[in-house]
Amino acid sequence: MANLDPELRKRVLRKVLNGVFVMTTRQDERYSAALVTFVTQVSIEPPLYAVGVRKDSGLYEILQLSGRAVLHPLAKSQQDLAPAFFKATRVEDGRLNGLPFRIEDGLPVLEPLPWYFVLETEGWHPGGDHAVWIARVTGVGANDVPEAEEEPLCMRDTPWSYGG
Repeated sequence: MANLDPELRKRVLRKVLNGVFVMTTRQDERYSAALVTFVTQVSIEPPLYAVGVRKDSGLYEILQLSGRAVLHPLAKSQQDLAPAFFKATRVEDGRLNGLPFRIEDGLPVLEPLPWYFVLETEGWHPGGDHAVWIARVTGVGANDVPEAEEEPLCMRDTPWSYGG
């Protein structure tokens, strides 16, 4: 029988490959932008994703209201942009946590990030410290930036660890 020794559990579960994403959402004039890594596609038709969202976050609170978000994978060379989304969301001078953005269909799209897809709520599972958001892909896009030719950034490419 497998054991649940906390250190071994952390080491083993951190072997799961996770991408690095910025998720943005908006409800009226309230914005949220946060780094998320617990993301996986769970259905091809219809295209559904499961996203782990920290329950004690502004993202969770606003996502509960809006029911929609934009998920932006970071390119491998964009690791230096990620720490801006470890912090509370700020909107100043047409920038979201320091990055320029535009509004598409009512949602903030970060212009320097190469790819993005729009998600809409299909359901929630209460989970544990993270709720599991099940969402349908309703749109995809790409920004005309050089990083669009790169591979996406994965947690294993960073000095950070999260999960386990």
